[in-house]
Amino acid sequence: MAMTPAVQHHLLVDSLRLVAAPPEAQVSALPDFVCLTCEISTLYTDAYLLVPQLEEARLITAEAGAALRRLDAFFREMPEDIECFDGSSLPTHSFWAEARRLAADALVALGEDVTPPDLTHVSWVAGG
Repeated sequence: MAMTPAVQHHLLVDSLRLVAAPPEAQVSALPDFVCLTCEISTLYTDAYLLVPQLEEARLITAEAGAALRRLDAFFREMPEDIECFDGSSLPTHSFWAEARRLAADALVALGEDVTPPDLTHVSWVAGG
């Protein structure tokens, strides 16, 4: 089943809201059994794959597209030292402070507020 552009936009915005959220909100938005830093970055990079379709549907402007590309490029340069399971780097590592800033900039470019993400559409499965 194909997603409508509106649903794609919603997924993208919520992934940005997760990245832009304060560290404590990021931790509380995700299940205890996941790699927090991996989930935050993966949810955005997966949602970023929808950007060409959203641009084609004219749901994002050139300015917003540029902001989204900056965050995507930033995540592709993620240092290996912050790949930690417990998310201890979220409040202290400069990478996450910059990721939060870039995500907030992208939300503004999209005309969206920096509010808590709605991740009810995401299902996580604990490993055995």
